[in-house]
Amino acid sequence: MKKHILIGCFLTLFLNCKEVNKQYHLEDSYVKALNENRKIRAKNRVKYLELTGLFKLDSTTNSFGKAASNQFVLSIKNLVPRIGSIDLSKNELRFNAVKDIKVTNTFGEEIQTIALHIDANGNSAQLFHKQIKWQVITRSGELYLRVWDSKNPAIQAFKGFKSYEINNEFIFDAEFSYFETKRIETVESKLGIPDVTDFIGQLRFRYKGKAFSLDVGSGGFVMVGDLTSGETTYGGGRYMYIELPKTNGSVTLDFNYLYNPPCAYSEFTTCLYPPRQNQLDFRLKAGERLEETL
Repeated sequence: MKKHILIGCFLTLFLNCKEVNKQYHLEDSYVKALNENRKIRAKNRVKYLELTGLFKLDSTTNSFGKAASNQFVLSIKNLVPRIGSIDLSKNELRFNAVKDIKVTNTFGEEIQTIALHIDANGNSAQLFHKQIKWQVITRSGELYLRVWDSKNPAIQAFKGFKSYEINNEFIFDAEFSYFETKRIETVESKLGIPDVTDFIGQLRFRYKGKAFSLDVGSGGFVMVGDLTSGETTYGGGRYMYIELPKTNGSVTLDFNYLYNPPCAYSEFTTCLYPPRQNQLDFRLKAGERLEETL
């Protein structure tokens, strides 16, 4: 009887030990790689800070420029009153430039009018006038005009984000398994309307004796919400990428790589929010925080 009790105790101790997160030693090379990743990400944010307009194409003629008479008004210094219009018909989506306004395509060719074909990713070709560019994008089956300004004051005004101290408590040995078929799911978005995304597999890990899982999108893209969301981190959750294995197996899940999505610093974005199954019921004090650095 005592022997059985001792065996049971050892078994319980063994199982509990398996649940304890291995404490990773943070080598200098690890810290250097993480900081380099954050520097690259900060540099890439410029393309979102350039965003200066997002307009739904809900009429047949959608003119845009600085003048208040336009369907879409762009408050950009020294911009012409009207650049042109995005015209919709049953059979075609077309841009028409105002006479004597120089508009070019990605090859630098000047154009007056052009059919805007929507590609497999839901986007049209980009067009340019001085420091601004624009294209039509598709979100939830609806068409939007997205506009960038390379001289947008928001670029200089943005001071960046703080990050939590690098924390080895939130680095996990996780298990990843691919779904038999890709799952298409509806999720909420910054636009306030549902959108669809895909999930290709699932991560499983344990924290403080409890099992958790996260659904993973194409390319290892992970959307995560936790109890810091809306407090010290962005209310719509945070993003990260994991390195996908070729087959089901062990992966490192490192939440120090979490970052705030574009909608945390630009109102003209269309971010997706983490699905319900990716909401964690603990405070993930790792990765980027919401507060700006003064």
